[in-house]
Amino acid sequence: MGAAILYELFRPRGLDDFPGPFAVRARQVAEELRGQWERTSREAARTRTIDELHAARGEYHALLNGHLRLVEEYRSLTEVHQRVFGSDPAWAAELKQAAGELRKLYDELFPRWQTREDLTGILIDKFTLPNAALIALAEKHPPPPSWYDETDDPFAAE
Repeated sequence: MGAAILYELFRPRGLDDFPGPFAVRARQVAEELRGQWERTSREAARTRTIDELHAARGEYHALLNGHLRLVEEYRSLTEVHQRVFGSDPAWAAELKQAAGELRKLYDELFPRWQTREDLTGILIDKFTLPNAALIALAEKHPPPPSWYDETDDPFAAE
């Protein structure tokens, strides 16, 4: 009997496919936000515009956190709809994936990123090859033999 009452109270036809296309779009937006962070941070490191990136920190934090909270709340509501009305469970899975992607990005950056130096450290960690990879590259591509014959010290004071 409770289910019948719920259908009477909260089953407008406009919610028949709840959450509908929003679930897929939320996952796509989460993936786009990850890609935009990757491109923008790489470009800021390359062009030495880390100050400009850091200047956007407050607003970026608010936007990312807001979107994360929205998707998490929407996912919770979708799970209730799925449980009560039998909505497609794939929608909840899409929203769970979107929330997971946003949470991962958020956790990689915040609360660590507070200062410009914090941001620099994040970018160094992100874009610097680990020592093992550098050693493997050096073994694969050794310096030319002519380098061994050089006697100049490139680091000596002139």
